Amino acid sequence: VLGHVDTGKTKLLDRIRKTNVQEGEAGGITQQIGATFFPMENIRTLSDKVPGAEKEEHRIPGMLVIDTPGHESFSNLRSRGASLCDICVLVIDLMHGLEPQTIESMHLLKRRKCPFIVALNKVDRLYGWESTPDAPFSETFKNQKRDTVSEFEARWADVKTQIAEQGLNAELHFRNKDPRKVVSVVPTSALTGEGVPDLLLLAVRLTQKLLSS
Repeated sequence: VLGHVDTGKTKLLDRIRKTNVQEGEAGGITQQIGATFFPMENIRTLSDKVPGAEKEEHRIPGMLVIDTPGHESFSNLRSRGASLCDICVLVIDLMHGLEPQTIESMHLLKRRKCPFIVALNKVDRLYGWESTPDAPFSETFKNQKRDTVSEFEARWADVKTQIAEQGLNAELHFRNKDPRKVVSVVPTSALTGEGVPDLLLLAVRLTQKLLSS
């Protein structure tokens, strides 16, 4: 898991683990590499909330997730984390867009030709957002008011342009017709768990497609 400081990387993992590691860290900032193994049965309790996911066959025992620091001082640890991983989740703050360490992380992944998906985090910060805890994004998105949807689409359009400026095509996961060539983006909230089922399901699918053999 890579991204700029304070985008919600550890908070996302805390939501999945049902822990509170982030608040115990100095200044709420991760300062070391941490690893957590998620067994498949734990992943499925969330990923199976996505319609149709419960019918999918999972051929991996689980996932070992490596959490990396986002602060600019820890560039060497991010590089080390990127060199260890098979796939990556790049966390981007919807409200701030691409930040310096996000861009640095993207370049690390491109250099390593490491496949990744984007967690577009902090959707709960949108004005008027109505939360449905731990729900798939499609389910919670259809409950939002028109103004909230409009703000989301405008902010996503900005982020999409910023990603394109780094030489990558990206699309929201439920609109992505070519996941092999276009980076899938999953809107999430580390605070409420919304979108986390989609993120886990996509990570499992990508892992199985590339690594299960």
